[in-house]
Amino acid sequence: MPHPLDKIVQISGTSGLHRVLTTSKQGYLLESLESAPRRWHAPSQSKVAALAEIAIYTQDDQVPLWDVFCNLHNMGMTEAVLTEALANENSLVALFKQALPAYDSDRVYVSDMRKTLRWFLALQGRVDFTAPLEKESETEAATE
Repeated sequence: MPHPLDKIVQISGTSGLHRVLTTSKQGYLLESLESAPRRWHAPSQSKVAALAEIAIYTQDDQVPLWDVFCNLHNMGMTEAVLTEALANENSLVALFKQALPAYDSDRVYVSDMRKTLRWFLALQGRVDFTAPLEKESETEAATE
């Protein structure tokens, strides 16, 4: 089973998140994840970042964005709570610290926290945050 965030991307220079419908040599056919979804084409030169590949810096290492989203989901974050946190920087930092206590405050900026919460809001109802991820088996890891 593929990662739930594999087909969800952020395109540099655009707002919001997009689902990749297909790719070609010319670029990407995308569908926006806004309230009124629209399909559009992004050229192959676009800087595309799959959410499955994004991680948040912590004091020791990095934590996949998926883990932060799952923590927010497990905390029972509602749209109202998240919207309130997005409006107040102190609430935003406090909420983010609950979701990822060991985040690196020198490398994770308030703008990163805000983006993470907005993305989580956009994905609620579209992604199953309780879905187990397949782990690479130890035998496959040992042969590489």
